[in-house]
Amino acid sequence: MMMMLVRRWALLMAGLLMLSLASCAPKDDELALRELVEKAARLGEKHDIGGIIDLTTEDFRAMPGDMDRKGAKRILFMAFTHYGKLKVVHPIPDVDLETGEGGPYVSIPFMIIKKGRTLPELEELYNDPRGWVEKVGEKADLYRFRLKVEKVKGDWLVKRAYLEKFSGTGFSR
Repeated sequence: MMMMLVRRWALLMAGLLMLSLASCAPKDDELALRELVEKAARLGEKHDIGGIIDLTTEDFRAMPGDMDRKGAKRILFMAFTHYGKLKVVHPIPDVDLETGEGGPYVSIPFMIIKKGRTLPELEELYNDPRGWVEKVGEKADLYRFRLKVEKVKGDWLVKRAYLEKFSGTGFSR
């Protein structure tokens, strides 16, 4: 009788532990994906093309232009040459972990500004992506990445990157 009670408690505790781990996983994945975006932004500021490409899957594709990793390297080199020293500014990324149509993705509006320029009014809008887009849309060229992501050997990587330009009324595809 006592042994049966111990087994039931052990099973109950194991079940609760599994549920708690499962309920934490999406938050951990959201945080990991937001950190991936932040890492990519910092690598961009350093013009670290290899570091950025390391954040992509082997079969990565970039749109528009349907470029592979090699094509993306060329575009990044041209962009970094054009902008010179830069800073990437963005609000909190929108993370969707649902594995329905298209799988998990991250959507992130961003702008590129000259290094050293500050926009303190945007810091208070970090957790308000819509307000951030409205404010930036008035002041600068604004873009959005929609990133399809995939977990590879426990790490989130970018499988597809779709770049869109803000037209003043929305993002073009």
